[in-house]
Amino acid sequence: MADADEIPVSAAEQAFLAAMNDEQEAPIIDDARESSVTADGTTPPEINGQVGEERDSEEMVPQEDQAQEEEAEQAEQNPSETTSVASRRDSTVPSISSPPRPTTAGAHDSAIPVSESISVQKDEAPDATPSAPTTPATPVIVQGANWEASPSKGAQKNAPGKRKRLAQDLVGQLEDRTQENPRGDVEAWLQLIEEHKRKSKFDDARAVYEKFFVHFPQAAQQWTAYVKMELDNNELGRVENLFSRALLAVPDVGLWGLYLDYIRRRNNLTNDPNGKARTIISQAYDFVLNNIGFDKEAGRIWQDQIAFVKSGPGNVGGTGWMDQQKMDMLRKVYQKAVTQPVIGVEAMWREYDSFEHALNKITAKKFLQERSPSFMTARACLVELTNLTRGLRRETIPRLPPAPGYDGEDDWNYQVALWKKWIKWEKEDPIVLSKEDPAAFRNRIIYAYKQALMALRFWPDMWFEAAEYCFDNDMEAQGMEFLKQGLQANPESTLLTFKYAERLEHSTPAQDGEAAAVHKGQLVRKPYNDLLDTLYALYAKMQTREKDEIAKIEEEMAGDDDQSPIDDDDDEEDQRPTSQNPKEQKINEVKEKSKVEMLKLSKVISAVWINLMRAMRRIQGHGRVNEPLGGSRQIFADARKRGKITSDVYVASALIEYHCYRDPAALKIFERGMKLFPEDEDFALEYLKHLVNINDITNARAMFETFVSKVAPSKCQRVYQFFHHYEAHYGDLIQVYKLERRMAELYPTDANLEIFSSRYSYHTVDPCQYRPVISPQHQLRPKAMIPLPPEAAVAAAVAAGLPLPPPPPFMAGVGAVPPIPPLPGMPMGLPNPPIAPPAPQPNMRIGSPKRAANDDDDFSNRARKLPRADSPVPVLKGAAGRRLNQIKQQQAAAAAAAAANQGGQGQQQGGQQQGQQRKEERQYVKREKGQDTNGIPEAVWNLLTMIPGAERYNAVRFRPEAMVGLLAGTNIPPSQGW
Repeated sequence: MADADEIPVSAAEQAFLAAMNDEQEAPIIDDARESSVTADGTTPPEINGQVGEERDSEEMVPQEDQAQEEEAEQAEQNPSETTSVASRRDSTVPSISSPPRPTTAGAHDSAIPVSESISVQKDEAPDATPSAPTTPATPVIVQGANWEASPSKGAQKNAPGKRKRLAQDLVGQLEDRTQENPRGDVEAWLQLIEEHKRKSKFDDARAVYEKFFVHFPQAAQQWTAYVKMELDNNELGRVENLFSRALLAVPDVGLWGLYLDYIRRRNNLTNDPNGKARTIISQAYDFVLNNIGFDKEAGRIWQDQIAFVKSGPGNVGGTGWMDQQKMDMLRKVYQKAVTQPVIGVEAMWREYDSFEHALNKITAKKFLQERSPSFMTARACLVELTNLTRGLRRETIPRLPPAPGYDGEDDWNYQVALWKKWIKWEKEDPIVLSKEDPAAFRNRIIYAYKQALMALRFWPDMWFEAAEYCFDNDMEAQGMEFLKQGLQANPESTLLTFKYAERLEHSTPAQDGEAAAVHKGQLVRKPYNDLLDTLYALYAKMQTREKDEIAKIEEEMAGDDDQSPIDDDDDEEDQRPTSQNPKEQKINEVKEKSKVEMLKLSKVISAVWINLMRAMRRIQGHGRVNEPLGGSRQIFADARKRGKITSDVYVASALIEYHCYRDPAALKIFERGMKLFPEDEDFALEYLKHLVNINDITNARAMFETFVSKVAPSKCQRVYQFFHHYEAHYGDLIQVYKLERRMAELYPTDANLEIFSSRYSYHTVDPCQYRPVISPQHQLRPKAMIPLPPEAAVAAAVAAGLPLPPPPPFMAGVGAVPPIPPLPGMPMGLPNPPIAPPAPQPNMRIGSPKRAANDDDDFSNRARKLPRADSPVPVLKGAAGRRLNQIKQQQAAAAAAAAANQGGQGQQQGGQQQGQQRKEERQYVKREKGQDTNGIPEAVWNLLTMIPGAERYNAVRFRPEAMVGLLAGTNIPPSQGW
């Protein structure tokens, strides 16, 4: 019987455990000095007991089950102890002020252990084999997070289906949309809020607002609408609570302006005998302008403050103390306002100028001269900033960034570029504040980052850059706050998690003792745990989405199979090629797409486990499994329990054991991984490299032969190349020949020359490719080449595997057409066509009777008279011209006679004959001049006749072949449609 505090094993598990007693396997980590190995040399169940999780992992290869069964057998054969894995997260970990993250069913919780011991007496197994070891202890298998009926799977099986909303249930439909896609479906949130407001259900609207601000805490427009709703309902207590929550977190001019309006509403100036209300309002203005006064849109608030000071008691220009106090306050506000690059700064400067001149023209000159440079700088900066941010959308409701290659990516990248340009502009200090007021200079940059993050909340790169700026400028607390808020907005961001955990590791002081290492490890591991919970939840969501899409396809195409036509002719049916029906094809497409996405996510999950393993190795060393000082080995054990990992985790753990501790457990980890991933080329290559590195050549050859015998040739080419490289450098020549023959049979397309030359290369030096220059006079003669025709150039570029670069323009008159260097892979034996000698350049320096031309005269910028273009009407002289005139006269006489004989019909035919006549004339002229259109449209040819010849140009000369190719491929509509 099992102990009372242990969970009994089901009959299915007993049968599974009994089937595991066929073989025994060596433990992965065998270190007698660590508590992770038992006294009898077997591996503790905490390491091998993770088979349950890996058994359910979809990334495992087909032969994984056998290796897992052997691993479970090892756990069963541990007769000495029954243990349970401690929780990965301790409830005493100090809070880091990070909001709670959503956890999935089966995820680790701080108050619930991650695994439980399942014990079963060996004699209870019904199918126990006689060859099993006879030990009195009970076998133990650790229950992983996803063992058999995990909570998430059970919930999926037992959970009731979604409620079908009625067509008129708009609120229910919107609620479902917000639950399914809380960060993406912003329209559903806003429609749901407006629907509750329309029905005057303000409590429901408040509840939706609170849920909305969990995902969008900096949505300034919604905070403003929320406050206005409470103001309309005269809920002043709620209004003040909202302002206390939103003001410092949302740097929006509109929201802060609403706060000022509320302050002035609550403090009545008409009945203020003691001046208390005016003092409160004045303090509110100072508070608002100190936080957002440097915003470009804050000009209205500056002007409101000036008007507020003007409305105070006293007269400007008076002699009383109250008049003097009002004058000083107004001058102070003016001097601050005119130095800010805000909208309306010029109007405020004019007011300030009038104010000073009205007081005293002598002192006005002094005060205005002091502030004039700052005003000029602010005005110039306003113009520059306005031009810089033209097209920038300062949105307060962030949107999820589009996936690469999909709609909206270009616009998103453009907006990100504009935000970065604004931040870069602030860092360049155009207002000249870095030396005069460093605090104000940093505040402007932080404000720009906050404005960008309001619109790019779901862009982790911007959070990272903001935190980096703070760390570089000794603002540690502000940088950590940026990272915390970024993780709250992007819990799946590996970038922010790695940065935050690294800062925790760096900033936590190092102390001696095991307790200090445990405490530091808990601090660093918490962000990793939150990230892993989010990624595993995302993986489960992908699986659920795949099932839903498949169920939808089956439901929509349920009757297609029944309606398919039945063919009675069996012979024709046998000869017809078998293909999938549309439903199966769509289902397979969904599965393939989901498989690719889940494989990507599995690689990311594996990378997170690897980085956590490295961090814990730095903090706690290799550690001891199932103890507070777990170290890297505890992380490896936890990763195997949770599953959804690739072979990279095994490679990283093995290399840590070897490089850091020279522990023989590295080989055992590689052996176990080879059984779990027998067809993984990456893992086999790393394993092979490790065996070569430790000089275990015998096992390396055996492992190589074993792997290539099981895997298809297309999946082991890199393994062949690596082993060929090793044999060529350190092996026997006979072995090299044998290996090359095998590679030639498997990969006949590989060039033998490259394989042979690779044997004699060293790093980046390939001596077989060296071509010495024996005779420079004969081998280094410059090649005179003309640009290849477009078709030949494209063919050469395609053959070389490189894009064809556009040829740079060159200046005529320097000499012959400059040669274009051949592209890599271009055949060198092409004959060079003859090149016509360059046309003589006209002497641009003409002797003048007024002044002799000097040698130092510069004629490059002098205006030149361009030669008149040739006439578009072809003209021939001499005998050819006389023959052309004779043909014209004959055709005109024939046309006139035909018109006279046939009347109106003759006129129409005469017009056709005249058109044909003009066409024949042009063709005759072309034949007489020896010109050929080569398929160029007639209108283009007429255009070419209007362009002066190339010998008359002194500017940039184009390639004739490229121009002909361009014009020949131009699609010009026929002239009849003009």
